[in-house]
Amino acid sequence: MSLAFYEEVLRRLRAGRPIAIATLVGRQGSTPRSAGAKMIVDEGGDSSFSIGGGAFEALVIEDAREALRTGRGFEKGYRFAEQGDDATGMVCGGVARVLIEVVRPPQPLLIFGAGHVGREVAWLAARCGFEVTVIDDRAAFLAPERFPEGVRCLRVETDYGAGLPEVPAGAAVAIVSRCHRTDLQVVRHVAGRGAAYLGLIGSRRKIATVLKRAAELGARPSDLEAVRAPIGLPIGAETPEEIAVSIVAEMIAVRAAVAAPARPALVRARAGR
Repeated sequence: MSLAFYEEVLRRLRAGRPIAIATLVGRQGSTPRSAGAKMIVDEGGDSSFSIGGGAFEALVIEDAREALRTGRGFEKGYRFAEQGDDATGMVCGGVARVLIEVVRPPQPLLIFGAGHVGREVAWLAARCGFEVTVIDDRAAFLAPERFPEGVRCLRVETDYGAGLPEVPAGAAVAIVSRCHRTDLQVVRHVAGRGAAYLGLIGSRRKIATVLKRAAELGARPSDLEAVRAPIGLPIGAETPEEIAVSIVAEMIAVRAAVAAPARPALVRARAGR
C-alpha cells in the first residue's frame, strides 16, 4: 500500500474523525483486486482508495458504516454472484474476504496540574494512546524534559485565574492540581463542558468542600455529579506512580465503555449542598 494511503489515514484522524479501514484479506477465483487492497470509509460513507469498485465496494462501504456505528470491526465474505447469501450481484464468480477495522482518533486528555501525579499520569496516558495536554501555572513544572515527546504543555495565569483551555468534546479531564483553590477554579471551568471523563483528586473532605463551593458559585448540581471523586479506581494506590495507574485505568474503562466500580454516594450527595 502506498504512502499516500497512510497519509490520508493520518489526515483524517488528526481532523478528529473516526474511520473504518477495509482490507481485502483473502480471495478465491476471479475478484477485482488482489489481497492487500485497502479502502478508507468515514461515518458518512465518504471513501478513499478502492478494493474493487462497483456493487461489491458499495456493500463494503455500508458494512464499514455499520462497523463505525457499533464501534466493532469484523471480517466478512462477499460472493461475486447474482444471487444467494453474501452475493454482490456481480457475475465474476469469485469470493473475497474483507476485514473491516474501526480506527478512532486519540482521545484528548487535559491534565490540570504538572506535579508528581500529573507528570506520572502524562507519561502513562501518552503510552496508552491519549493525546495529552498538561496545564499548570508554574513554568518550571512544565519544562519539556519532564514529559514524553508529543505531550503539549500549557502555562496559565497564576492560581489558574485565566487562560484555561476549552474542553474538546469527548475529552478526558484529570484535575490533580496543587491545592483546593486551584482545583475549584478548574472544576468551575470544566464542569458541564462535555468531557467524557472528569476526575478530581483529593481526600473526601477536600472533594466535598470543592464541590460544595463550586455549587455555591453557580455550577449546576447535575454537572458536578459527573465528577469522579476520588479520582481513579480503588486499588489502594499511594505513590504517584500507583495513583497514575489507577487514574489511567479508570479513563481506559470509560473510553472502552467498560463498567467501573460505582463511586461512593456520600461524595456525590454533597456536591449540590
